[in-house]
Amino acid sequence: WSKEMKVMDKKVGFIGAGNMASAIISGMITAGFKPKNIIASAPTKSHLKSLSDTYGINASTDNADVYKDSEIIIFAVKPHKMNIVLEEFNKNTHPKDVLIISVAAGLKITDIEKHLPSNQRIIRAMPNTPSSIREGVTAICQNEYATANDQENAETLFFSIGEVHHIQEQEMDIFTALIGSGPAYVFYLIESLLESASKMKMDERSKKNMIVSMIAGSARLAYGDDSPLKLRENVTSPGGVTERAIEEFEKNDLKKTILKAIEEAVNKSKELGES
Repeated sequence: WSKEMKVMDKKVGFIGAGNMASAIISGMITAGFKPKNIIASAPTKSHLKSLSDTYGINASTDNADVYKDSEIIIFAVKPHKMNIVLEEFNKNTHPKDVLIISVAAGLKITDIEKHLPSNQRIIRAMPNTPSSIREGVTAICQNEYATANDQENAETLFFSIGEVHHIQEQEMDIFTALIGSGPAYVFYLIESLLESASKMKMDERSKKNMIVSMIAGSARLAYGDDSPLKLRENVTSPGGVTERAIEEFEKNDLKKTILKAIEEAVNKSKELGES
């Protein structure tokens, strides 16, 4: 608890206030971080005002305000904008005194290091959007200069919005494709199942809730010891309704399509890091 309180009392700044930053901020506030210790900057005043009004955090259109006071800075801008903000950060503060956390997809730690003085403490993180309801999954990795205390602080920060997993940096692209982007795949499935339910006479909200509850229950069941294959077989009676649907999936190579989609997403994550 004392470690958690220690990081919760630190001043945390966000460069960028888009969906990911908003999700993290929402989770942090729910977990007990003090709004007065959080500041976010972005060029759009209306969005900043919405963040400030909703969560009570500090907001500014000037990145320098974030650089000035923060002990931990989370860079949550698009990968192609990172070079600009890192150079700007380097000119506005004493970088080594600050822990940098990057959530920019595809951007390697070495790409960040080349814009900053040597010995800069850097952690790379990839959270997903369920972080906004404290159900996120975040992967973190760090450079050689990040201390054990830095790792603890990052872990506590992201643990406040869900699960945290330490991985090797070379695994970050596959993590991004599977877990960072994963919620969109689930939502796509929900969209498709909702279309399949179009002939049911119940209202749209009830249909959506029914489908979402089915997915949530199935996910909880999958936490057990049985493999997904075994769980699927438990539902699939020979000659039954489920078997007919699975046969259609197999006929259309659904698994192959999913594998190919993830492969393409991994490639895109790598491209983003190289651009």
